[in-house]
Amino acid sequence: MRCPHCHQNIAIERLGVPMPPLKATIFDRIKSAGDLGITSMEIIFDLYHERRAVQPTTIKAHVNQINELLVATDWHIHSDRRRWFLSRRCL
Repeated sequence: MRCPHCHQNIAIERLGVPMPPLKATIFDRIKSAGDLGITSMEIIFDLYHERRAVQPTTIKAHVNQINELLVATDWHIHSDRRRWFLSRRCL
């Protein structure tokens, strides 16, 4: 989403944290996958099918950046080396 006046990207909030639209969409895909999780390739297929192809390492970089945004929350995204999952942090 872009501001109609200044044309800058509008941050979208997830879990009370503002995120750029692409990161919010990646977060949404991981969250909606639930206990099954989602692979990097599934995210790439869903989000990049009309854009230039990216590597799974790009998704990993985005997830790391999303986790940096989520550091003040009880949530984080983790992987079992095959799939991505959203879960609460252990205290």
